[in-house]
Amino acid sequence: MVARLQDPTGAATSYVTVGSAAGHRVFPSTDECDRFLAHLETVRVVFESRIYAYALTPTALHLIIRHEEAAADSDAALVDRWARLSSRSSPTPGRLRARLSSLGGLMQTLLQRYSRDRNRRHGLRGRMWASRFRSTFIADDRAVLAAITWLEESAPELGALSCSRHARAAGRVLPTLAAPPLRIGPDEFLFPADESPPGCAPPLAPHHVGYLRRFAATISADARIAYGRALTSGWALGRPESLGAVLQRLARDHGRGRIRRLRELDDELGLCGVWG
Repeated sequence: MVARLQDPTGAATSYVTVGSAAGHRVFPSTDECDRFLAHLETVRVVFESRIYAYALTPTALHLIIRHEEAAADSDAALVDRWARLSSRSSPTPGRLRARLSSLGGLMQTLLQRYSRDRNRRHGLRGRMWASRFRSTFIADDRAVLAAITWLEESAPELGALSCSRHARAAGRVLPTLAAPPLRIGPDEFLFPADESPPGCAPPLAPHHVGYLRRFAATISADARIAYGRALTSGWALGRPESLGAVLQRLARDHGRGRIRRLRELDDELGLCGVWG
């Protein structure tokens, strides 16, 4: 996992996936998916995270999420945030600060919360999830857009019962999706948010999906496959200049396992993956 990599803004975006223990069907129906998504929204609010996209298959969770790597709230505010989970545990403010600023803490809270709920409802016992989740660092907004495109377009192939591109329906508590990091330039030209010229505005909320589809239409099928490989088997995805610090943090001395290297993906967005 690369959950420890940090962004200068104090936040980090990751593609996270976790499977069920022994391949059991953890999401056997869309109703069970909806219950999980309600938990996901509760945890998202408490951890003050942004969700860009998600997909739930019968045996796995896929998530593109941006989490804060520092909890600047006062001790009392941290306790109030934790109280929204109606948790029986009462961690000290120091432990809460560490948990609320950790991707591992977020995932542990989410998976345990759903496991206990489902086991209680169905009279089950035992472990529901695989022992570890997998995290791939997404280094910049161009890579975030590529990751969203890959996950949403690949959802049918993954066998997703529910994904972020599904229409919101009455009576369902679905996660609040963060606006895609896009900016609109002259002549409706689209830029990743962190590369846009001054004065470019983000798309208005009702048009997020349309602009994201416009951006996705510029990405070839081969490039999407390359993004999927980088996200599911690599350590990081992004522009070469965004990945310099990542490579330094992932560097290994000679003789200590495989060397992690940058690999060009030969795609329209000029992205690279980190393998090794």
